[in-house]
Amino acid sequence: MSAFTLLSDLQYEVKKPAIRVHVISKWRTKTSETELLVGDEMGFIIQGTFHDECMESNKISIKEGEWYEIYDFKLIYNFRKVKATTNRYHFVTKVNTVITNCGLLKHVDIYGSLLFLGNLEFVEEAAGIVKPKTTFSLINPENAHNNCVAYGTNAVELHAYWNSTKANVVLCVLSVWRIEWDEGRFRYMTNIEGCSKIVLEPNIPEIEEFRKRIPAYVY
Repeated sequence: MSAFTLLSDLQYEVKKPAIRVHVISKWRTKTSETELLVGDEMGFIIQGTFHDECMESNKISIKEGEWYEIYDFKLIYNFRKVKATTNRYHFVTKVNTVITNCGLLKHVDIYGSLLFLGNLEFVEEAAGIVKPKTTFSLINPENAHNNCVAYGTNAVELHAYWNSTKANVVLCVLSVWRIEWDEGRFRYMTNIEGCSKIVLEPNIPEIEEFRKRIPAYVY
């Protein structure tokens, strides 16, 4: 699991926060600062101000469409009259902020509870190839809903398990899934056939901790 803080979990009191984000857009202000709109792997968005001194000290040039790890920045409350996001925070780089380029990172691991599973469909793709497809929704520990699309073996395996289990709650890990973006905004996650995995009811600390937070009556 990621060691970075999700944007939804950022707190003003946290010292030396660390995030991993995708640059949606960037622009220069009248004061010659660089403003960025960034999103994390769960689709949450925040705006930030990158001082030129910080980028020079990191010897880095920020590019739209790429991922960056940002360590030790300042969080301020977003009281701007014109806001690009609904996030209550805005972040600002400091002299000692560290920025690392992760390149075109698009494959992530997430975990949560299956909230909805659609029908198993068979869709025709290029060259007349027919593939199984299903849609489903995953709710993570932060109560964020993530729409997902599975193709091929992953879709069949998920349906087979869902139809055979009597459990009211199904917890799982999506390993090596791809984020699909639309005009810079999170759309859904989808699998990479032959690479992505759906691990159902795994015995790992994150899942066990998540399970403890679910009320007993749900089971």
